[in-house]
This record gives sequence, structure tokens and C-alpha cells, in this order.
Amino acid sequence: MPKFLSKSRYISGLQCLKYLWFQFNRKKEIPGYTSETLEIFKQGRIVGELAHRLYPDGIKITRDWQPAGMSKKSNLALQQKKPLFEAGFIYKNFYAIADILVPNDDGSWDLIEVKSSTKVKDENLQDTAFQKFTYEGAGIKIKKCFLMHINNEYVKEGKIDPKEYFKKEDITSLVDELLPGIEKEADAMLEAIGQNDFPDIKVGPHCDSPYECPMQDLCWKFLPEDNVFILHRGSKSAYDLMERGILKLADIPSDFDLNDHHLIQVKAHGSGKAHIDKEGIGEFLSELKYPLYFLDFETIAPAIPIYDQTRPYEDVPFQYSLHVVEKEGAKPKHYSYLAPGDVDPRPEILKKLKKLLGDSGSIVAYNSGYEVKCLKYAARAYPEFEKWVEEIEGRMIDLWVPFRKFFYYHPAQAGSGSMKKVLPALTGVTYDGMEIGDGGTARFEYMRVTFGDGIKEDDRQKVRGALEKYCELDTKGMIDILRALGDLVGTK
Repeated sequence: MPKFLSKSRYISGLQCLKYLWFQFNRKKEIPGYTSETLEIFKQGRIVGELAHRLYPDGIKITRDWQPAGMSKKSNLALQQKKPLFEAGFIYKNFYAIADILVPNDDGSWDLIEVKSSTKVKDENLQDTAFQKFTYEGAGIKIKKCFLMHINNEYVKEGKIDPKEYFKKEDITSLVDELLPGIEKEADAMLEAIGQNDFPDIKVGPHCDSPYECPMQDLCWKFLPEDNVFILHRGSKSAYDLMERGILKLADIPSDFDLNDHHLIQVKAHGSGKAHIDKEGIGEFLSELKYPLYFLDFETIAPAIPIYDQTRPYEDVPFQYSLHVVEKEGAKPKHYSYLAPGDVDPRPEILKKLKKLLGDSGSIVAYNSGYEVKCLKYAARAYPEFEKWVEEIEGRMIDLWVPFRKFFYYHPAQAGSGSMKKVLPALTGVTYDGMEIGDGGTARFEYMRVTFGDGIKEDDRQKVRGALEKYCELDTKGMIDILRALGDLVGTK
């Protein structure tokens, strides 16, 4: 059976020939997709289906997993001279499925690539160029190429209007510039996948661009534990060091140019002890005013808005956890909310928080700008809360600050200032063993059990229980972090 290079694998090959080789020859060794990635794929499919509504007389080609069968069906459908959805065609060993093909009066076709992004990206042009090359090789005249992407200024009001939701950009000239190089690139890929062993491709910035490669655990396993890629926001320096054969933080030459934060990391990893800037921590703690309110949101951000007065990918809180410490040494009181179903949760969240947060005291959040953004978005839809949101913004304290500014750094953080790393490094408390242990999983599991089809009630309740535990740990963890910082500088 011949090996066909599809448009998605062509993009993989442009990124890394090693990854492409594994896709054809040792696919089982590639780690499976995460639940978060699968949900992203699902959102893309939903967006594609919405685009079909723009062509009500269109014909969707029933998927045949064999390229020859798909091509036969698609060629028959071409004769009807109607818009075609997911038509697949073969040219030599190249195979591509078109999102939408639209017929013109002169016998040519317009190619429309649908993406769930909000702008045209370089990889979209490469993707479309491979399609045009394949289709024209198969005898289909392509007149114009368009990229149909999401209009990020669209605001839902009632039923989704596809004409307003999408933007369609003519990318014909940009695609045509790429066409001369397509066959050479594609032939090189086919030659590479036909080899007995994978190409010797070094790791590099391409491992994350344009997509995060799922093979990173395999390709990067040569790195020692305390490696140069731990340097915070220091990938350029890390690659420079790797080119010089330096992989360990401890081996970085003293004359290598490092910023102050990197020098703190090198010293901490060398000694195995935390860096502690007591003055910086003390100044941060002095800004806190009781009562203290520890707030955390979990949110969804669907590509196609669910609620009125929301935009594509707008963060909409569906859950909060709030711990309140009335005075120094007081036992925290916990309040929580988890949206009961598919009704818009924002009015209830705004109403409840307005009552609970009072009119004085510091509101503590980790990366507080995110909570503020969510509240502002919500108040934009419910303007009666706008003044209140403006007032509480001045009370927000960002617990990320001591770690972003490196007032505290422990080697166990491995270069990260995220709460998932800081909490165990500073307090020993971890998210290990939790059914839901990160924000991405929380988001997509809530979407699944709230809006998915055929969800059993016991599954739904299990997820909701896990969401409550996860969000509560986020705010309890902030209390633990603050207490530990106080202990470091001798305050209570």
C-alpha cells in the first residue's frame, strides 16, 4: 500500500522530519493526545461545521479512511457543481482533504480553509499551499484561496450568526508564492519516511513551533535534572549554551552573560538551598490589609460563544473558591460556587462575590490580573457591576509577585513561578493524586460533563466533586504560601 503524505503530516514534516518519520514508522511510540488537546480538536471540528452553514446547498463527503476511496467519492461529487465539504483528492503520493470547495461559473473552484484561530498564520499558508498543489495536480483548477477564521470582535446575541462570526481573507497571492517549493519539500519528506531509521534532527526552537511536539519527552531525555533550560524565560541563553556543549547549570562559565534572576537560579541549584530576599518579601507582606480574601476562578473559553454577550475564546468563570481570613491568626472561612448547569453563571458569581468581598481588605489571587480580567469581562455584559469591579481592582494583591520578582526561589521550582511549583517547594503540599489537578483539565472536564452528550449522572457528579476539591486547594494553598512567607521573615 502506498504511503500518502497528507496536509497535516506535511506541516509536521516542515516542523520536524524526525516527528514525521515516527508518525509513519513507529506511531505507537508517540505519546497520546492529552484531554486538553482532544478538546481543542473538538472545538476545531465544531467551528468547521459552523462554517458549512454558510453554504446551505453544500455536500459533505462521507469520510472514507482510505485515500483512494475518498478520492473516488469526491470526484463523483465534483460533477454536481455544488459546494463540497471535506472532499479529498490524490496527486502522486500526496493527499489532502479540503474544508470547503466552492464552484465558479468558469469551471474553476475556490478553496476555503477553515481555522479556529483568530488570524492568518504562516502554517495556514503552508497548509493551504499544499492543498492547492495537490488539487491542481489532481486536475482541479483552483482560482482563489481563502482562509476563513474567527472574528474575535464578534459578540453573541441570540443564535450564532456564521456571517458575522467568521472573517474570510483572500490569501491567494501568499499561497502562490509558496507553490514552487511544495513538491521539493514533499518529496524530501517521502524520502525521509522511507528510510530504515529516523533522521538525526537536533532539538531546537522548532520543537515548540508552530505546535508543541508530543515527542519532547523522548527527544529531550538527554538533559540532566538541573539543566540550562530551567533558566526562567532564558531559552535563547539555553540554546546558546547547548551549542557550546554546556547542559548543566553548574557548568555555566562565570563569564557567560546571565541576568540577575538567572544568577539567583544558578546559585540556588548549586547549593540546593532556597534564595530568600527577606526585604522584598517583607515589603510585599506589608501591603496586605485584613480581612484577607483569597480568590480563585476556574473558567471556560469556548471558540463558539455559549452565552449572550460573550466573544470567541472569552474567559467566562463557572466556579470560584474564596477563603476569608478576618484577622491575623483567625481560622479561614471557605465559600465556593460551581455553576449548576448550562445557564450563564456570571450574574450569580458577580452578585455573590459583591456580597462576600465587602468593602475593605486585600483580595489575594495568584496572577491576579486574570481574576480582574474575568470580572471586567463579566461586568461588560452586566454593567450594573462595572463600578464595583473598578472599586475592588484597587484592593487586589498578586501573590505571584514574590516569585515573579525572585524574592523567593527554590530549586524544586525548576525555573517556574507557577503555583503548582511554588506550593510544594515552599510548603510541601502538592496537587499529586487529585482527579483534577490543573486548570486546563478543570476547564475541559467541566465543558464535557456540562455540555457533552450522553453524560451519565454519576460521571457528572464525580467531576463536579473533583472540581470543588481542586479549586478549594488553590485558595487554601495561597493561605499556606502566605503563611510560609511570613515565617521566612519572622512575621505571623
